[in-house]
Amino acid sequence: MASSETDTPMHTRATPKQARARQRVADILDAAAALLAERPPGDLNTSLIAERAGVPVSSIYRYFPTLRDLLDELSARAAGDLRHHFMETIAATESEPDLVLRIRRTLEGIRVFMAEHPYYRGLLLLLASLRGVQSVEDDDNAELVGFLADRWARGLDGFTGGDPQVVATTAVQIALTLEDRMARQATPALEAQYHEEMVRALDAYLSLYLRRSPAEES
Repeated sequence: MASSETDTPMHTRATPKQARARQRVADILDAAAALLAERPPGDLNTSLIAERAGVPVSSIYRYFPTLRDLLDELSARAAGDLRHHFMETIAATESEPDLVLRIRRTLEGIRVFMAEHPYYRGLLLLLASLRGVQSVEDDDNAELVGFLADRWARGLDGFTGGDPQVVATTAVQIALTLEDRMARQATPALEAQYHEEMVRALDAYLSLYLRRSPAEES
């Protein structure tokens, strides 16, 4: 994981300003991610994280009052990467008339991210046990919801017949709920099946509000 150089508020006691402090936070988060990729999620604790990061446990508590705060920050970083993928893919496929294909290309990023970041599955499962089925806090998805709602408020994607903010929020929540379900699957085959269901669910829902091409409607 790359160290963040922004001053975006974090789930810490105080957002670190100095490069050395930001690097230490990044090292702590990298250590937590590595452990989640290697061990059952329930094994994760601050002592293991401190040992892997090469820092005293007190350094973790200096930045993260609780393990939950640390996990929330790791989740926020992952959510940011996924948001970036979603928005790039939506923009890149704007001329594609096939709604299902656009959804499929966009959601494929979740499966790719899970494959490229093996810690993510364990993180989702651990957070689900701590705060219920929603994998990422609403605030972490506000940017993506706002991006979609703004597009649809301007009539892009052929949007009509609903409240853009409500539809965008609902669509993102459908994706998050099924993302959690994908994370729980022990085999690639079952994960693929839930991915297909996510595509179908979003297609069915969004087809109520987004214009489809004449070929799709026939």
